[in-house]
Amino acid sequence: MRQQDINDTVRLLKEKCLFTVQQVTRILHSCPSVLREDLGQLEYKFQYAYFRMGIKHPDIVKSEYLQYSLTKIKQRHIYLERLGRYQTPDKKGQTQIPNPLLKDILRVSEAEFLARTACTSVEEFQVFKKLLAREEEESESSTSDDKRASLDGDEDEEDEEDNDEDDDDEDDDEAEDNDDDEDDDEEEQ
Repeated sequence: MRQQDINDTVRLLKEKCLFTVQQVTRILHSCPSVLREDLGQLEYKFQYAYFRMGIKHPDIVKSEYLQYSLTKIKQRHIYLERLGRYQTPDKKGQTQIPNPLLKDILRVSEAEFLARTACTSVEEFQVFKKLLAREEEESESSTSDDKRASLDGDEDEEDEEDNDEDDDDEDDDEAEDNDDDEDDDEEEQ
């Protein structure tokens, strides 16, 4: 591993994710896999915890959250959310229901997660994971379709502007012709 890669990861954790030096040190000791992770993915994983799940810095560090795959995190979090067993805290950090601890969501086996935290069957979770994967695929394809449509829309707007300019030129020509006709009428009188 290059020193530059380590420095880049530390800089991301300190400057973009706003962890303290002590927290960064603890993360590197407990979750060394973050050093091999893509920086964009690492930042997104932090943002998901902080903004989407409402988890604060100390809990992210203590739970060793960053060592888990984003897929596992999202599957378990969204599953609990849809079951009504997890709620994103409001701006004051309050929820209507007590959220399960992060360790009970991530640091346990799937069987234990389903039995103790989600209180559902393996079959239900398997079906949910398939549906979630399909939702994400559809979301990604619609995002790329939207990008394509907006690019096509930009081209259409340019074509319309060109047509508008052509129409303006024709209007100008007609106005000049009308002026000439009026001049001719005045001369005849």
